[in-house]
Amino acid sequence: MKILDKYILKSYMITFTTVFVILFFIFILQGIWLFIADLAGKDLDVFTIIKFLSFYAPTIVPLVLPLSVLLAGIMTFGSFAENYEFAAMKSSGISLQRSMRTLVYFITILSIVAFFFANNVIPYAEYKFINFRRNIAQVKPAMAIAEGQFSQVGNYNIKVEKKSGDNGRYLSGVTI
Repeated sequence: MKILDKYILKSYMITFTTVFVILFFIFILQGIWLFIADLAGKDLDVFTIIKFLSFYAPTIVPLVLPLSVLLAGIMTFGSFAENYEFAAMKSSGISLQRSMRTLVYFITILSIVAFFFANNVIPYAEYKFINFRRNIAQVKPAMAIAEGQFSQVGNYNIKVEKKSGDNGRYLSGVTI
């Protein structure tokens, strides 16, 4: 691999990693917002919330990866153009296609890895995510019931005015 190829790949990888982490964090925050009803007010410890989000995280990768590839490419080559590095490449006889060859190889390998990730890891994570959400409700049934609103437990709708005791064990003002 030539020095120019290493430089282009290094510049792209740094930008790609940064963009991927930022977008991943944004999408995780969106996931927290989507599942706030499952997480808030249930007296869950930090480990359980981290486990919940770790099962949700692999489903975000197919959303974040294409955006990261696009933004990293635009930012990297924009930086090259801004710093007149493209002009230096052109003056030394290197075409745009030649300068992008290493990135094409990298993105091809990345797409193969993403395919296997989406084919193997995401279905398993989705399965664990759904089971974990159900287990939270089964292990602590009182957590599935929110105070002052109707909650569906099995085939029944239950409204509880107040929960008390350890882990909301005692219910008062129950309407079924």
